[in-house]
Order: sequence, then structure tokens, then C-alpha cells
Amino acid sequence: MDQPDLVLRLSQKISARSQASNNRNRHFLDVADAYAKTGHYSEAFGKLAQIRECSPEWLPNQRYARDIFGKIVKGRRTLTDEMREMADLVGLPL
Repeated sequence: MDQPDLVLRLSQKISARSQASNNRNRHFLDVADAYAKTGHYSEAFGKLAQIRECSPEWLPNQRYARDIFGKIVKGRRTLTDEMREMADLVGLPL
């Protein structure tokens, strides 16, 4: 529906602890995408980092994660070492 503000508002009402890991990870991807669309790149990256921490084997297989991280890269002037590692993990050429 391309309503990132709505996604962010609704995400505050959802308990990530109550979700199965794949559902939680998809939810976090949606939240990361909403943050990226609203220009909150640090928060978007933080959600991707949360997924990487909990499910490092799941994240590289998600094209959606690569697309979101591409938005983050385009919106930032510089990348941290951690961001470069994320680019390698999700397969995003820099």
C-alpha cells in the first residue's frame, strides 16, 4: 500500500516476541523498508542488523533485504564498515 508511516505506527503495536522467527524477520523487513522510505536510514539499518543477529543464515536469501539495503546505500553519503559487511552478506554490489 506504500504507506510507510502507517507501517511504523502499526509496528509499535505488534510484539515481535510472539511471532515465529520467519514471521518476525519478515515483519522487521517491512519495518526496515518503512524506515528507509521515510529517510530514517540508521533505523532501517538497525532492523536489518537485528535480523542478521538472530538469523544470519536467513538474511542473505532475501531479495527484499537487498532491495531495502540498496535504498539505505543510496540515501547515505558514507558507509560504515558494518554497512559494507551487510552489503556483502545480502549480495549488494557497491
